[in-house]
Amino acid sequence: MPLSFAQVGETRKIIGLHGEDAIKQHLLDLGFVAGEVIKIVGNSSQGIVLSIKGVRLALNRGLAHRINVA
Repeated sequence: MPLSFAQVGETRKIIGLHGEDAIKQHLLDLGFVAGEVIKIVGNSSQGIVLSIKGVRLALNRGLAHRINVA
């Protein structure tokens, strides 16, 4: 399931990334690696706010859709 479909308050585990190599590398550089746990903190029409490795990040829906979670 893409991360963009997760609901506020859920905790999800990253299972993979998809997209162009440059986009995948950007997400890896931000800490989105397989096995990492993410908590969804906020959700709006523009994107989502999440907590990963103790840091809060905001991602637009396009990037969030490229992160597969379980």
